Amino acid sequence: MNQSSSTQTTSAVGASTRAVLLETARGAFARNGFDGASVRMITSDAGVNLGAITYHFGSKRGLYDAVLEEGLRPLLRRVREAAERSGTSLDRMVAVVEAYFEHLATHPDLPHLMLQEVAAGREPPKVVLEIIREVKGTIAGLQQSGVADGSVREGHPVLMALSVASQPIYLTLITPMLRSVAGLDLTEPATRQMVIEHVSDFVRRGLAPRIEATA
Repeated sequence: MNQSSSTQTTSAVGASTRAVLLETARGAFARNGFDGASVRMITSDAGVNLGAITYHFGSKRGLYDAVLEEGLRPLLRRVREAAERSGTSLDRMVAVVEAYFEHLATHPDLPHLMLQEVAAGREPPKVVLEIIREVKGTIAGLQQSGVADGSVREGHPVLMALSVASQPIYLTLITPMLRSVAGLDLTEPATRQMVIEHVSDFVRRGLAPRIEATA
């Protein structure tokens, strides 16, 4: 084996190890939180040596940040794509709601990963804050352009952005409770579509310009 082939093989093994660590850590952090998921637990479940986390991510915190970034970067991309569709600003804000649901359908543990540091009284990692700010800015920009084109009522852009994003996140977060208490299983396609349509209609009606009653 020549040096080039050896380097490529080593690189492929490193990429594979990194990917396995991300996947394993994601499950461990979602189940146990940052503090409850030990380096030994993650590396043992991943089938790699104890020093692999330090080698690939610098620390357990670095691994945690990478897990969150891996889940959030594609969400940001989906939100931007929804915001660039045709239609009124209100149509595009509803498309953002659908984009959130679409992403969370394949990343159902993401809300818990995002919020567990907040619940523990700690500030989320910088990479999370940066991505959330970009998402917020995109949705807030739609609200402002919606006021200009007449499709969205006036209001605080940031609070409106939070209102748009919060429902998909919250409903995904409480999926087990919805199933037990309300009989709504978001993993069932027809139920999930019904919920998406409900939330989309709720957002559309809530953000549409108010019609003043005439005497």
